[in-house]
Amino acid sequence: MRFLIFGLAALILIQCEKPVISEQKEILPIIRTENGLVNVKDIDPSLEIDLRYSTSDNFTGSIIYPFRICLLRKETAEKLKEANSEFKTLGYRIKIWDGYRPPYAQRILWDKVPNPRYVGDPNKGGSIHNRGGAVDLTLIDSKGNELEMPSAYDEFSYKASPIRKDLDVRVSSNLEVLVGVLTKHGFKQISSEWWHYNDGNAKVYPLVEVDPKLWEK
Repeated sequence: MRFLIFGLAALILIQCEKPVISEQKEILPIIRTENGLVNVKDIDPSLEIDLRYSTSDNFTGSIIYPFRICLLRKETAEKLKEANSEFKTLGYRIKIWDGYRPPYAQRILWDKVPNPRYVGDPNKGGSIHNRGGAVDLTLIDSKGNELEMPSAYDEFSYKASPIRKDLDVRVSSNLEVLVGVLTKHGFKQISSEWWHYNDGNAKVYPLVEVDPKLWEK
């Protein structure tokens, strides 16, 4: 009888003891943010970055700004990440040609092309690029090749318009994919440049002056 009582007591003790499970919390990386701007690669490392104005490979033939880090508003970068995730299900990825553009760079571009249809007048609020809420981009395939679009980047003529009626079927199809996914995720296109997309909430973002080289430190 004594052994039976002892056995029952031991069994109850074992059942009452709950295993200790250590909760491991996910350690999220610290994303540097300055005046609302972030490095888009910190948000989505799979985005392809090719900042044309950081090299002489642009319509001016000269370097417009001396940095290679693409910045955007954090909200804009998050939307772009969502769009890029959907593009990847189709076999594509986003390549970015221009993101945040410092106000001084806007003045340089305006001096080159003082046409508000293609370049925002810095004396009248500048560009959404100066607020980190606009992005110039295209799509690349799994091999890194750019999809055929209506024109080359920074083609300042009617050829750059995404609403042209003379596009061939292949280009029209590529553009339809680009526009469809981006607008679905909160971006708005403009009629003069097929590559330029504004965050739908960009009007509330302030003009900011930030040195992208801060992210290099």
